[in-house]
Amino acid sequence: MNGRHGIAPLSELLEERRYLLDLAYGLLRSASRADDAVEETYRRWYAMGDGEIPNPRAWLADTLVTHCRSRPDAPGDPEAYDAPERAERGHDIAAARDAPALGDVTKAPGAHGPGRKAALPGAEPFGAAARGAGRARDHGPRYEALGELARQSLRARAAGHVTAAQHRAVVGEFRTACQIGDEGRLAALLAPDVSAVFDGGGRIRTPDRPVGGAPHVARSLATLLAPSTGTALAEESVNGRAGLVVRCGHRVAAAITLDTRAHLIVNVWLVLNPDRLRGWNRS
Repeated sequence: MNGRHGIAPLSELLEERRYLLDLAYGLLRSASRADDAVEETYRRWYAMGDGEIPNPRAWLADTLVTHCRSRPDAPGDPEAYDAPERAERGHDIAAARDAPALGDVTKAPGAHGPGRKAALPGAEPFGAAARGAGRARDHGPRYEALGELARQSLRARAAGHVTAAQHRAVVGEFRTACQIGDEGRLAALLAPDVSAVFDGGGRIRTPDRPVGGAPHVARSLATLLAPSTGTALAEESVNGRAGLVVRCGHRVAAAITLDTRAHLIVNVWLVLNPDRLRGWNRS
């Protein structure tokens, strides 16, 4: 993936985060400090602005290593920087830390399991997204954009008069289009002025601005949700209505809600922030 504001398949983004956690643990020998270092590295990524970066993963790794080595709590033993066995040992610790760290999107009561407490993306002006994905920058315009999208979301639900069955049918079509990787079929489900918000919370590399327009949204979704070994897209109740979750193994890596008007999707909310998915990943 090239550029600052593009998007990559979710499986690659998850592997990238795991790689950075392993690398940081190998340097710092502490799961909590490694997690903090990775978060700081993503903060620096979002703080850069709009410059082009041909190889984001290499940039993130270089930035992470520099940051870890400059920390006052970094180990003094230089062998810590070249000890793959320590990174391998850190893999399990990072996994254990990430599992509970994956937040606050509700899994509704019913056939899919017990209810979990959380906030509806459209009802909250995506505060968690705005707080997370660029803490070092002035987010005035971003707050305004997300707040307006949230208001549009509520207006769409109020004015659309879409029945639960109609909404569920659109969600099913959306899932099918993603599963077969049909970008054209996906675009046909989207309103011309559709918007998509990717809430990575600054903890996974996602676009830090809403993506707008059917062609751009379809391309972004087709890329992010591209079928891959080890991930599965399933229909489940999210925030009390039909939605979708992406599972990687036994963990939920993303929760998706759609706002529909008639038979078209007008807003897409994708929560990828591990903190906000914590409730889905508790035993």
